[in-house]
Amino acid sequence: MPIALLLRRRLPVRASFLLVALTACGGKGAATPESTPVGMASAASSTPTVAGDQGTAVAPASSGASGSAAPHAPAPEPIASALPIDLGTKVPPFAHRAVSPNKVSIFARGAIPVPEGLVSQIDPTLPFFAWEQELPPRVVLTFPKHRGFDLYVLVFDGEVSIKGEDIAGKQKRLWRWNAGRVPGLGAMVESKEPTRAILVLVANSPGSSLGQAAAQGQKVGWTKRLAPVTSVEMDQQPDLAWGGGAYHARLGFEDGSASLGSLVASKSAPLTQHVHEHEWEMLAILSGDGTLVRTVGGREDDTQIAAGTFASIAPGVPHAYRPAGSSPLVAVQLYLPPGPEQRFKRLAAGGN
Repeated sequence: MPIALLLRRRLPVRASFLLVALTACGGKGAATPESTPVGMASAASSTPTVAGDQGTAVAPASSGASGSAAPHAPAPEPIASALPIDLGTKVPPFAHRAVSPNKVSIFARGAIPVPEGLVSQIDPTLPFFAWEQELPPRVVLTFPKHRGFDLYVLVFDGEVSIKGEDIAGKQKRLWRWNAGRVPGLGAMVESKEPTRAILVLVANSPGSSLGQAAAQGQKVGWTKRLAPVTSVEMDQQPDLAWGGGAYHARLGFEDGSASLGSLVASKSAPLTQHVHEHEWEMLAILSGDGTLVRTVGGREDDTQIAAGTFASIAPGVPHAYRPAGSSPLVAVQLYLPPGPEQRFKRLAAGGN
């Protein structure tokens, strides 16, 4: 990364993004909220939607404007727009989590390549698998080439470099609220300091599952990457705000096998029922608490969620979020395939 950009990234950044007041403080690439907004949830399925559980598709329900208060309900309070930088010590460990040994580099292995210890947690019928990766300084996590998978990385504390011979400049550096996309795997994730990141392995063929991607036979490698490794500074993306500043989204990747962004709502801001008819949704909840409300067969299925959990929603499942009112929500959000994230642009423009 050019020195000028690196220096700029180490300056405090102010924006108008989160749903409660946040205290700005120094750090790489972000400003700190006055009260740390963390966590978001929208989900639905017939079983608890924690980290990779498969939702049960049902007939689409009428879709309300995502993130709008119910009629006659008090308007949710606004929140300042800045992504929090102090999550490293505040987010509890995720259930799907890999901790690299100190000074010991590791490899992602298996037909579905993930760090050792996570294989038994994978549901091969799903199109993605998400986990938290914790890396001490100067440790390398290596992913073999595989034409059936893409890797998404979002750093919420620390710094890493994604390295590979075919990567422009030989590396992509990521720090807080930076995201990287690695089509076809075949790269190393090297930590520069103690790091916590959300990693998502995605089956990149439309409609395919992890198990189907893994069953491609022996010709899983590649000689030329089908798409370049790219990175994005999430906190520098446009703030898409609506609901009087009670809701905010930033979009990082909007194309490829999946979209990836952040979604924030104030502690009093619900997300009304809506449905994605053809897309999976994955959420890594970094803070906040409330209830995921899934409507299955005409019945509500409630699941309590909190910081440090993953949630997945199958296509066609109506879902909503009811906040507990104790803390704002911030989440990393992925749609597979991309598409539903475009509604945030419409909401920010005053549409539905």
